Amino acid sequence: MKILLTNDDGIEAAGLHATYDAIKDLGEVHVVAPLRVQSATSHAITLHRPMAVTPYTCDAFSGFAVDGRPADCVKVALAELVGPVDLVISGINHGANVGINVHYSGTVGAAREAAFQGTPAIALSLHLGDKTQDHYVRAAKYARAAIDAVLKAGIDLGVLVNINVPILDDGAEPVGMKAVPLNVSPMHDRFTKRAADDGMVSYQAHDSMAFTDRGEATDVDTLYARYVTLTPLHFEQTDAKALSRLQGDLD
Repeated sequence: MKILLTNDDGIEAAGLHATYDAIKDLGEVHVVAPLRVQSATSHAITLHRPMAVTPYTCDAFSGFAVDGRPADCVKVALAELVGPVDLVISGINHGANVGINVHYSGTVGAAREAAFQGTPAIALSLHLGDKTQDHYVRAAKYARAAIDAVLKAGIDLGVLVNINVPILDDGAEPVGMKAVPLNVSPMHDRFTKRAADDGMVSYQAHDSMAFTDRGEATDVDTLYARYVTLTPLHFEQTDAKALSRLQGDLD
């Protein structure tokens, strides 16, 4: 199997390196990832400037660092650097990507780009605890088990599977693995207001996720219950009922 590995935390991120080690026996793994951190860039792409692509080598692998967004990495990898692949894996991300947060996530954005192009794709994320400990090697073990389950079940055309690993602080282990739907409740937006001496007011967004409704048996509720969550996502966003109503009104 030919695999493209990318992320949104940058090519030197611990989560990417742990993921590489966990999946390298699956086949031929190619790494193309952003040069710098690109968190919360969603599906943004670079159009109005050239993107530098730099060879990258470490003890574990060689790949390419792209001075662009996660979706850029997938685009340029499939078109120029690597060619067609059998699977795209994005992550492991520094922080969970559940609920409507998947629409902001660069990690999910990279996997979504692959799905757009008809390539099976998986996004991986680790829910971080209050102690800010990064347990990526352990998380990658659980992510690999989830990847194996996804590959066994198969991924439909135009679909990505979003996988989240729960907090692993204090030696905690996930209690299991569940396939669950996406939570679509709004998030609580919180900002810190600052006033400068010159009178300029700024607002700093908090990076913690808080949902108005955890949604029983959704990806949010299930992740908080300490399960590894698997959520298949597709991006056919046409509202069939509204479309039918509009078509009827226009006929």
